[in-house]
Amino acid sequence: MYYLGIDGGGTRTTAVVTDEKGNIITKKTGGTINFYSVGNETARNNLADIMNEITAETGIKSFASAFIGCSALDCEADEEATDALCKGVINAEKIKMHSDVYIALKSTEDAECPCVAICGTGSIAAAEDNDGSIHVSGGWGHIIGDEGSAYSIAVTALKICCQMCDKGEKTHLLDSANKFFGTDDFRKTIDIIYSPDMTKDRLARFAEALDINDEMIRRIIKIEAQKFAFTVQTLLEKMINCDVLGLYGGVFQHNSLFREEFTQSVRNNFPELKIQLIETPPEETAALLARNL
Repeated sequence: MYYLGIDGGGTRTTAVVTDEKGNIITKKTGGTINFYSVGNETARNNLADIMNEITAETGIKSFASAFIGCSALDCEADEEATDALCKGVINAEKIKMHSDVYIALKSTEDAECPCVAICGTGSIAAAEDNDGSIHVSGGWGHIIGDEGSAYSIAVTALKICCQMCDKGEKTHLLDSANKFFGTDDFRKTIDIIYSPDMTKDRLARFAEALDINDEMIRRIIKIEAQKFAFTVQTLLEKMINCDVLGLYGGVFQHNSLFREEFTQSVRNNFPELKIQLIETPPEETAALLARNL
C-alpha cells in the first residue's frame, strides 16, 4: 500500500509518496494549490501535474490514504471543499485536508505545549494547548496582514524601488527588480505587477531574489522580522506553558538574516523559550498523518 502526503504552501506544493513503513518512494514539487490565491481551477491543474509526474515515474495511480496540508485553510476541510480540489485528481480510499498550520503543529508533538511560527508566502503563528485547542495569531492575509512574509518583504522592497525611481537613483535594489521582472526601466514593471497573471505567490518570489548583502535589503528584512516577532509574541503571552517555538516556512529556511533577527527579537522577551527550525519536512509529516488514517 502507498500513502500520499502533501504540503500545499502559498508558493509551491510538495508531495511525497511512502510505503506502509514510511519509506519514501518519491517526492515531487509543483505550483501552489492555494485555491484562494490562484483559483480552484489552477490549484487543481497544479495538483494534477504533480500527480501525473508521480505516476509517470513510479506507476503508482492510487493510494490507501492521502493527507493534504493547504495554506488556503485554517481548519479541517469538509467533504465538499476536499472534493472540489481532489476529486478526479487524487485516487485514494481516504483523503483528509487540513491547514498547513496543523501539519506544522503535528511536527512538534514532543513539546508539552507546541507553538509554531510559519513564514512563507504568508505568515501566521499557532499553538496547541493541552486539551487540543488551537490558537492563532496573525494569518490575516496579504492585504491586511502577513507581516514578515515573502509577499510582505517583496512589496516593501518594491515600494522603496518606486521611491528610488522617482528620485532618479540608481541602486542595487532597482537593478534586482528590473532583472527579476525582465525590464530595463522600473516604471515598465507597473503593467507586469498589475496584470491578472501576477498572482500573490509569483510576486512573493521577488523576495527570494533579493541580495541580503545589500544594506537597504538588510534593513527591510530586519524590520519585517521584528514585525512578525511581535505577532508571534502576542500568542506566546497567552500560551504561558509553551516551551518550544518551531520555525516553519521558506523565509525561515532560506533567509538566515531574517531568522536571526526574528529569534533575537523573541528571545528578548522569552529568554527561556527553545526556538528551532522544524527539521521534519512538512510533506513527510503529512505522509505520516496519511498512514495514521
